[in-house]
Amino acid sequence: MTLRYKTRIIVGTMFLGLIVILYFLSENILLNGDTVKNSYEQEIAIAYLMLMIVGVGLVFGAVTLFLLEKQVLSRLLRLSSHIHKIGMAGDLSARVSMPGVDELSILAGTINGMLAALEQSEAELKELYQKEKKASQELQAEITKRVEFTRALVHELKTPITPVLASSELLLQKTKDELLLELAKNINEGASNLDHRINELLDLARGEIGMLRLNPEPVDPIQLLQRIVQEEEPVALRNGQSLDVQMPFSLPIVWMDEERFRQVVFNLMDNAFKFTPAGGKITLKAREESDNLVVEVQDTGRGISAENQQLLFEPYRPLEGDRERLSGLGLGLSLSKKLVELHGGKIWVKSEKGKGSTFAFSIPIKAPDEKNKKDEKI
Repeated sequence: MTLRYKTRIIVGTMFLGLIVILYFLSENILLNGDTVKNSYEQEIAIAYLMLMIVGVGLVFGAVTLFLLEKQVLSRLLRLSSHIHKIGMAGDLSARVSMPGVDELSILAGTINGMLAALEQSEAELKELYQKEKKASQELQAEITKRVEFTRALVHELKTPITPVLASSELLLQKTKDELLLELAKNINEGASNLDHRINELLDLARGEIGMLRLNPEPVDPIQLLQRIVQEEEPVALRNGQSLDVQMPFSLPIVWMDEERFRQVVFNLMDNAFKFTPAGGKITLKAREESDNLVVEVQDTGRGISAENQQLLFEPYRPLEGDRERLSGLGLGLSLSKKLVELHGGKIWVKSEKGKGSTFAFSIPIKAPDEKNKKDEKI
């Protein structure tokens, strides 16, 4: 029997009983009124009738509320108490007990069904979490193995390359014969390139397991970029390219790792030198923008298609056609991206096929703690 039906029966029965009782009471009083001698006694009789009606109404109202409370409110409170206990305990295996076939019993059954579904979902999530955790541990172990292999490989490669590099530099200083000087130069350049690639591999391996660290300090970006330009001018001259600089007279002191910042700029400029033909132009720009230092390296090379731009910052992904023509493992831009992001910045490229490319990155000017203090004041 539904709660609505029960309520109608209770209220209807009480109302019918009230009418019957009031009918007999009023009939008794009114019949006795025939013998009343004056109007005063009639008023007393009417007042007595009204009091009887109110009294009987209150009694029947109280009885009705009692029955409704017993049939509805107490069960509703019991249901609410069960749900609250389950919520506080967080026990999805618990169930609500509400016997009967009315709406509250149906609601209790629905809640139990929901709890069962949540319990099943929780079990599935726990199982999925365990699988993901195991897969993550296996992946981490595989990454660690790969990094250890890379570090061992780097060590084995750097051990023999170090004396080659040192010997070739000594030959460059001591040799007077032009043929031997040219051979020594080739050996030195090859050894330097190999040493650079080895260092890139080691840095990338460190970055993959979170071991790549910065040593930030206050740096004047104008002085640093000017030194970089002085070091790169001979490269541009040797390639038959022009190197232009567009910077303001001064920029704010920037909190950065100077060596890693140099590494990013050198990577971008080395990339520009490679892809710009003789007679082309490379432009280094720097500016302050929204509390960030923005550095751009613009070239007049052959540009990069939109499809290839999506692959530029992935490791081991030299562009098609460049693998045979140019040296490198495709690590420079990927490593630059990691270094910029470690500074809290971002790196991007703008390019159009046949119209050159612009590689740019931005890093915050202020140290992270100083920036947070400034934001709190605002």
